[in-house]
Amino acid sequence: MPARVELIDGAVQDLVGYAETGSLLLFLKKLLRLEQVGKDAGQPLGRGLTNWRKIVAGDRAWRIIFTMHPEETLATVWVIGDREDEECYVEAQGRVENLGNIEPAAATLASVMFQISQAQRAARKGRRRQ
Repeated sequence: MPARVELIDGAVQDLVGYAETGSLLLFLKKLLRLEQVGKDAGQPLGRGLTNWRKIVAGDRAWRIIFTMHPEETLATVWVIGDREDEECYVEAQGRVENLGNIEPAAATLASVMFQISQAQRAARKGRRRQ
């Protein structure tokens, strides 16, 4: 079932960081798949992240950690990060704890991609002027 994909502010910053390293396309493909097939794009997590899901990216080196809302039409991405030492899972739990009971601010995948493309365009223009 298709789902709208939203990224919390921390995940947007994660994605911006990977855009700067040239890895954006890798994550974009996975996020678009999440949008197309919903929760089936990922695998379930356990421990402190029960009812959460992960998407494996880049030769198993990175993870996209997300939750599905009960009606399964909205996926919220919490972390896009390095799998090493379970860093991304610790980061996800930390972001949840920092929010407490507050619903996180989130942006749609389309708006995030627009922001990133505008920033890349501005950076290219800046390089041409030098």
